[in-house]
Amino acid sequence: MKIYIFGLGHIGLPMAIFMCMRGYEVIGIDTNPKVIDDIKNEKISIYEYDNGVHISKIAKEFIDQNKLSVCANYERTYNKPAIFVITVGIEGSKDGSQDVVPIQNIMDTILPTLLDGDLLLFKTTMIPGTCEKIIIPQLEKINKKIYLAYCPETILEGHAFEELKNNTRILAGVNDESYKEAEKFLYTLSGTPIYKAKDIKTAELTKVIQNISRDVEIALANEISDIATYLGVDIYELKKLVNTHPRVKLLDPGIGVGGYCIPNALHYLKCALKDNSPSPILMDKARKLNDKRPEKIVEIIEELLKKIGKSIKGSKISIIGLAMKDYCSDCRNSPAIDIAMKLKDKGAKVLGYDPVVSMKYAFQVNSLIECIENADCIIITAKQKDMNYDEILLQSDLNTVIIDTKNVLSKDTNKKIYRI
Repeated sequence: MKIYIFGLGHIGLPMAIFMCMRGYEVIGIDTNPKVIDDIKNEKISIYEYDNGVHISKIAKEFIDQNKLSVCANYERTYNKPAIFVITVGIEGSKDGSQDVVPIQNIMDTILPTLLDGDLLLFKTTMIPGTCEKIIIPQLEKINKKIYLAYCPETILEGHAFEELKNNTRILAGVNDESYKEAEKFLYTLSGTPIYKAKDIKTAELTKVIQNISRDVEIALANEISDIATYLGVDIYELKKLVNTHPRVKLLDPGIGVGGYCIPNALHYLKCALKDNSPSPILMDKARKLNDKRPEKIVEIIEELLKKIGKSIKGSKISIIGLAMKDYCSDCRNSPAIDIAMKLKDKGAKVLGYDPVVSMKYAFQVNSLIECIENADCIIITAKQKDMNYDEILLQSDLNTVIIDTKNVLSKDTNKKIYRI
């Protein structure tokens, strides 16, 4: 059975390759021609490896074996039942509104080509009620026996292949037949447990709440970090002691929340709520706190520079780690990038370095040494495996303001390090 997978980004491409590994012939579709060219030419910037082999090489091998094909336009050439996997997400705007057009565009493309026995499997995060309100009515109109199921993906970027093998799954079908077809397919990919949701809306909400839960937990950790700093308490020692409680799991503090999923989760939920619905007061507060976190970090930088008689304006500030979270190459909505832009707006000379984030911004440089040389302030904002953190302590001056938001620098040093 062939698989058509829509969306070849940080989630869709590893998933397509993983399905090839499981013996399927996969046709990957992405409307961005550059994505297609990069895959064909082994220039994929996604930071994913399987057994030490980069995703670019794995993809090229499957293409050469005719197990994987990638294209910018969908065309059905297979007249037997197939599986359609949708990983394309909803597009969010700055005002919080969510645009389902990307998903509708896929539906418009594939609906005329669907055959009896096709399985339509959504893997992306959805506004609760999307399948019920948008997808199901369209499938009913074509009067064909189409299986519809929803299985939200939970893989961590940078660990995609490992988690595709080992993560449990949540699955819901529009009916029992759809559920069984999807379950049968998913078990060919991995033998890990599948948890059945009562209906698709429940599964859609589950994924949204998983993301919101992380958002709230991160906001709590950041707020506790600020309080600990004010009281002169080491936040990492505090966290270690707090977590000795068997039912407490305090997260590491950080510089904010980036990426696509978590920042948009509350907006997805709000789109599903009506005027007379319960208000997500706590969730809303957590989201606002995380949104403002980069601004708070800039304020801390400003205060620390003032203590040594300097201002942000004219200071060289080095940002180490530009990804939206640790150990990945994705810089979408990265709080580190947000910090860099806010510092530049205040007149700082900003340089940024990340060994796995492709060159995209004017302030990026190609080496750690170039980034930190003669810096007035160095801030570590994301961890990467290929980063030599000892070099930061070796190359910095005693007067350099060093802010370690990831707790990666050695405490055995005569340099003053601020941990937040």
